[in-house]
Amino acid sequence: MLPMQKGGRLPLTKNSAPLKEIRLELSWTPPQNNGKGAYDLDTSAFPLDSKAGGAMGSIAAVEHICYWGQQKTPSMEHLLGDSRTGDAEGPDEAILIRLHALPRNCDVVALVGSIDKALARGQTFNEVADATMRIFNHENDELLGQAKLAELDAGSTGCLFASLRKQGEVWSVENVSQGYPGKELPDFFHLFGYQE
Repeated sequence: MLPMQKGGRLPLTKNSAPLKEIRLELSWTPPQNNGKGAYDLDTSAFPLDSKAGGAMGSIAAVEHICYWGQQKTPSMEHLLGDSRTGDAEGPDEAILIRLHALPRNCDVVALVGSIDKALARGQTFNEVADATMRIFNHENDELLGQAKLAELDAGSTGCLFASLRKQGEVWSVENVSQGYPGKELPDFFHLFGYQE
């Protein structure tokens, strides 16, 4: 499994063969009776071109971004739809990533968690004790890595959970676990160079 410390990296291979599909899952149980309304956590995946500028790169192809507003793309798919409550048994959201179908110029995929309307409602990950993001080998359900969102920087409303990076024909996953206080999903679009 992916080392838990930041910067830990794991090749996405099985018996030396590159994995074809991985699954990103997000699960949470909303806090009860705190007066801040529903906690709507979201998981998103951004395909990036690391050579296109920016700290991690820029969006490789807008039509491949997978988030609540674009749940099926040529390379990714929200398998469970957009949960707005966290009331499901098991994972509340899941994105299937078909590594072989990503755009040719994509060599990084940023895996992001965020809270919808977090700033307006005064919500943070720290208040959602069991909020967890996990990565699985989709073929055999092997857990590759996970992070507890409540353990991120105080006040975090968005996070870069992990990044997938391609070298040659093999992808690896890196534990980033970077919290972003005061950031929501649109901020990640801007971070990765999206131009409206």
